[in-house]
Amino acid sequence: MAENDVKNAKLGMSYEYGLDVDLAYPEETPNWQPLRFATKIAPDADPNEKDAATYDDLGADHPINVGDKWSVDLEVRQYRLPDGSYLPEIEKFRNAAMPGKRGKEATVHVRYYDKPAGGPGNPTEAYEGLVTVKFNRGADGVADIGGHSIKCKGLGPRTPIKNPWDGKKLNTPATPTVTPSGPESH
Repeated sequence: MAENDVKNAKLGMSYEYGLDVDLAYPEETPNWQPLRFATKIAPDADPNEKDAATYDDLGADHPINVGDKWSVDLEVRQYRLPDGSYLPEIEKFRNAAMPGKRGKEATVHVRYYDKPAGGPGNPTEAYEGLVTVKFNRGADGVADIGGHSIKCKGLGPRTPIKNPWDGKKLNTPATPTVTPSGPESH
């Protein structure tokens, strides 16, 4: 970007990020459902470093990156469907964290990406991968709005993907009505 192009740059907002849950996993054809009612989507990635120091380093550290350690922390408002269950994407996380779940049953397929409110996302700010899940209540005060705290820990590397957000709409399943007095659809 040329220095004089800064005047046309737009300030990014914290809410301009999206995460989708593959409701079909472990089936091969994904069925991506956007995470709705999120109040936090916080991806993190650190190098998985191993010490490769030799005498040639004269006592100095020589860390080598051998892989990715990545995670995504989520906070989501609690919405119940008429049958008492949570939204499908929340149920996918909750079911993976249930006692006794192992292997693929305890794994969720996610993708996360830049999702600006006005226009397409950064084409290279999008990732996909498998995660294990820690699922907890996100609010427990006497008058708090119900919520879920979901911590996703990457299994293997995250994969860079083409950003699925074109600035208009994702190709996703219809959103069910949440409650009679709540939001109708998103």
